[in-house]
Formats: sequence, structure tokens, C-alpha cells
Amino acid sequence: MIAIPKDISDKITILVGDPATLDNRPASVWEPARVSFLSELSKKLIAHADAKRRPDVMSFAYWIRRANLVKMQERTSGPDSSRIGLGLVFHICPSNVPVNFAFSLAFALLSGNSSVLRLPRREDPTYTIIVEAINELLAEHEQEAIKAAILVVRYERDDDLNAYWLSQADGRIIWGGNQTVNHMRSFDVPPRSREIAFPDRYSLCALCADAILRLEGDALEKFCAALYNDIYLMDQAACSSPQLLAWTGKKDDVTAAQNKLWPAFIKHSKSRYEIKPIQVMEKFVDACSAAISSENVSDINRDDYVLYRYELNNLDETQDDSRGYSGTIHEVALTSLDELAPIVKKNYQTLSYFGFSKDELRSFVNENRLRGIDRIVPVGRALDMDIVWDGYDMISTLSRIVEIG
Repeated sequence: MIAIPKDISDKITILVGDPATLDNRPASVWEPARVSFLSELSKKLIAHADAKRRPDVMSFAYWIRRANLVKMQERTSGPDSSRIGLGLVFHICPSNVPVNFAFSLAFALLSGNSSVLRLPRREDPTYTIIVEAINELLAEHEQEAIKAAILVVRYERDDDLNAYWLSQADGRIIWGGNQTVNHMRSFDVPPRSREIAFPDRYSLCALCADAILRLEGDALEKFCAALYNDIYLMDQAACSSPQLLAWTGKKDDVTAAQNKLWPAFIKHSKSRYEIKPIQVMEKFVDACSAAISSENVSDINRDDYVLYRYELNNLDETQDDSRGYSGTIHEVALTSLDELAPIVKKNYQTLSYFGFSKDELRSFVNENRLRGIDRIVPVGRALDMDIVWDGYDMISTLSRIVEIG
């Protein structure tokens, strides 16, 4: 148990849990009671009327279904059965993708840890829906053991509070920009405390022109839906949302593929995406600025304000400074994937792709000895969370092996 000083507890707003009963003793990884808790939470969220209107909440709800948890356990569990959690994990949760606080909690629970999660001050329906569902579930008598493992709080910017929680934490998960990560690293932490940091990342998409040209009818519509999900579901606010779209192939084939894809994609997107007036204005102002100041932008295609495509002359090492949102991508034509290698830095996270074999992708990473790109997934799965994220095996990193000889 943790004896939380009164001057600390008085400064925090409790959303879930009870500071007086917070238990920092570790549990075994994939503990059945915790798997059951998450699977019951899944049922509550799937049945929640408001959650059905929140794609991010529903994505989390389906991710923690028992069948999916069992599948992940089978995929990640090794022969060693003596793996146990670290103890207490402190989470600085993100504001740009609110649902990630729930994934962060699930990572900690499944790896045998208790959690203190600090939510951003900004309210969001995603926080409200999931917090309410967790509280309803914890109110049931059989969830007492889980209740002692979860404390969700809010508090104003306060380094005394941050310093306290970090001093108590056996592990820490920091979601935020580079500045946030570096700030949290300035505090003293226990010598054996472990850290998982999710700082600023940059993601991209690669399309093989020949593969797009072969798409017809339902297959083209299905691809448009998949690409839409990657770009628009999080309004490109997620670290795994594509910012750069690289075409590969002969010049004429790339042009033909663009002429085939984009009209179908715009038609699909207009039927699903509602852009706000402020987004229209911000996108237009940024486009004007890019047209004036960027020598590398040769053209800007504006498709009814739904999609802005910045056509690039070439790529350089500062490409990751060019970000988009609400349907803004930077587009370049290349002859092969290898032309991407020189710009890939350590902050590159997800490469979504279409039309390439796994052998081609593996060769691209290994032969070019890339320092970045931690995920390579088919188009449509850029936002899919997994137990391995940003190059971390979350279960292994947040737990320890007790060796028994």
C-alpha cells in the first residue's frame, strides 16, 4: 500500500479509485481476474449508447474483448510462467488521442501493475464514457481487487505532484510531445524504475501504383474506406496517422493511379467526413503559406476542402517538419521504396502500405539499416493498437521475470 500525504491527495481530483486503498503490489501477467475485468468493460462499452457514436471508444472496446485478449496472450506468452508486474505505473496521458489513456491502463493491468493515470485537464466525451463505464464496473463487489489497482486523477500543472508520483513509480508511461517527455525525465525516479515514452512521431504511407491500377469496383471502394480510416478517424492527430504519401512506380503509372484513386477517394470521404468551418479556414491559410514559402511544393490540389494534397518535387531530411491535419497530405512520386530511406529518422513510427510484399518491406528496413519506423502495417490499420507499440513489447517492458532455479 502507499501512504499518500494529505497535501498531495488534497490537490488531486479523483475520477476513478480511492487513494487510501491504492495497492502497489504486483500481480502476475495476464492474471485471469484482470482479463475478466477488461472483457466485462468491453461489454459495457459496446452496449453504451453514446460509445456507439465514438469510433475511438468502440475500437478500444473491441480490442479488449476476451477473444482478442486471449489471442494476444497466446501470441506473447513464452514458456516462463514466473513473470510478474513491476508494481505501480504512473501515466501521463495524451490529449491529442484521448482513448490512449484506456489502452495505457490496459497495458499496465495485463502486465500485472497498478496504475495512477493523470488525465489532461481538457474534458472530452471519450474520457467521460470510459471513466463512467470503469466506475460502474468497479462498483460491483467482485471487482474490489481491481479497484485497488486503478487511480485515475486530474490536477493542474503542478511539478510537486509530478515529482511525488514519479518518486513512487516502479514504471512510467509518458504520452506527449518531446518537451513533455524531457520535462518528466528531469525528476528523480527510483533507480530501477522503467520508462516507456511516446514522444513526437511521424508516419507515412507507401502505395504501389501498379497495385492501385489493378483495383476495380468493390476492391477500390474497400481500399478507399481503409485509407479514409487512417487519415480521418483521428483527423491526423494520432502519431500513426500518415502525413506523407509516397507513390512508387513509373511516372506515367503513378499519374494514372492518382487519377484513378483520388476521385473515388474524395467521393467516399465526402459521404463520411464533416469538416468544420474553422478547419476549412486553417487548411486554406496553411496551403497559402506553403505555396508562398515552400520551394519544394510544386502544386496544391484542393478537393472540395475535404482533402488537400501538397505535391512535392522531392524529399529532404526535414520532411517530418511538414505536418497535416483534417485531410492534408504531402504527396511524392518515387521509383522505389529505397528512395524513402535517406529521410527516415528515429522519430518515424508507422509505415502503412499497399501493393508491396512482406519480403520487399523487410528488405527495405534491413538493407537500408533504418534508424526509424517501428510499425509496418497494411493501409487501414495505421491506427490499430497492439500489445507491441512503438517498438515496445508492453507486457515484457512493464514486467519482470522471477527466475526460479
